[in-house]
Amino acid sequence: MTITMKKAFILLLAFTLTGGVAAMAQTRSERLAEYVYYFASDSLRGREAGSADAAKARDYIVELYKECGLKPLSAGSYLVPFTRDGKQYTDVVAVIEGNSLKDEYIVLGAHYDHLGVKKGQVYPGADDNASGSAAIIEIARELSARRSELQRSVIIAAFDAEEIGLYGSTYLAEYLDALVGLDKIKLMMSVDMVGRYSTGGGLTLEGIATIKNGKKIAAGVAGQHALKIKTKNFETSVMTATDTDAFARKGVPTLAVSTGLHPQYHKPADKPELVDYEGLDKVSGYLADFALQAAGDESFQPSGRIARKHLGKARVFEAGVTGSIGNALIYFPKADINTKGRMDYTAGLTTRLNFSSFGLQVDALWESSTSRFPSLDPMFGPAQDYTQRSVTVPAYFLLRSSESDNCAFVGLGGYYSYVYSHSFSKSDPGWTVNPHQGGIAGNFGLKVANLMLEWSFRWQLNELFTGTQPARMHTATYLKLAWMF
Repeated sequence: MTITMKKAFILLLAFTLTGGVAAMAQTRSERLAEYVYYFASDSLRGREAGSADAAKARDYIVELYKECGLKPLSAGSYLVPFTRDGKQYTDVVAVIEGNSLKDEYIVLGAHYDHLGVKKGQVYPGADDNASGSAAIIEIARELSARRSELQRSVIIAAFDAEEIGLYGSTYLAEYLDALVGLDKIKLMMSVDMVGRYSTGGGLTLEGIATIKNGKKIAAGVAGQHALKIKTKNFETSVMTATDTDAFARKGVPTLAVSTGLHPQYHKPADKPELVDYEGLDKVSGYLADFALQAAGDESFQPSGRIARKHLGKARVFEAGVTGSIGNALIYFPKADINTKGRMDYTAGLTTRLNFSSFGLQVDALWESSTSRFPSLDPMFGPAQDYTQRSVTVPAYFLLRSSESDNCAFVGLGGYYSYVYSHSFSKSDPGWTVNPHQGGIAGNFGLKVANLMLEWSFRWQLNELFTGTQPARMHTATYLKLAWMF
């Protein structure tokens, strides 16, 4: 080695050691702020999925993985590229190898892409999701430093293309299934928007019931950090999804972790100065210890329970509560008169049996129905309302558009109503009301996870009034909303 080469080597070594010491001298809160400000900087122009700007964030993550001592998951590279709709995207994936259970895994993920530039405005995405991207790096740093305590291996994943359809996490779920088998993954945690702890009212963990004794574990770790947490058994929103989705649909226990939405969500105003770095520090420390518990405790196990929104098939039996509004018309054949429908409403229970693309639905409803009709005697007398209250049981044979919990449906069947009271708004004409009424029932609608929206129709076949003024309930139409348990 020449003198010049020796000098160069010494300078490089000194530079590396100085940089390492400087990094160690920083507090975790300071490092988190540094990451967020870089991810959300104007130079990265909102990190649009698959763009050169996202590539800058990707390269930055790779360098931080190296600094934390992480190893590439496979093939000697942290980069896991994939193609979707003819465009290439890239996940950044590393692993911290465990010990006695190193062939089992905990997956920690956060998407690093955002919305890019729209109409000349940069969408920096400081909370969404520079905060989560920063957090998993510091979680990885902590776990890497405590690797001797890990029994299971921990996969650290930075996802691309979340904002345009959860593409990165969906691809990685398939990739890991082929590489290690998803049955070996004991938990997948998505860290998405965790930068507003102080204003969001705490940290929310959705999906805690997918973990055996999950609430007890979460509360125990939170007590060590004086952290306020809110746990939800399952992810229930049918309108939103995060990077847990592809894993949960394959039966992997999942936690969606967030400090919640805010007015700056998906707006140019989501800037790094609004992030609560002290709170982000606490959240990162908490999640590191939670992950350590999951990876270090051999008794940590899935509960076997899965959120309804993630089930591949609808349950055979389900029940829920329902309510509806609508109107009903009375037809008087002798006078050739239809009444005017008034506000009708029902409330009760709905049950379903699901068999592949077929099903059976039976409801039990309390019903109040009111119609206004003109005077029949005398012909031009004042109009009045007729109201009846009943217990109604419609039953439908269903055709379902798919086997899943989310489907469209159409049904046909019949109904029976027992009328237990009735009244006239003016004078009672003395008509006898038939207490046992029934006819044809039909419905169609849409079911998404727990929510069901339905239009139902009824045609009465027997008489409403008996005696001198027979009449039929000509049509009844209802808009019904149900929540299934």
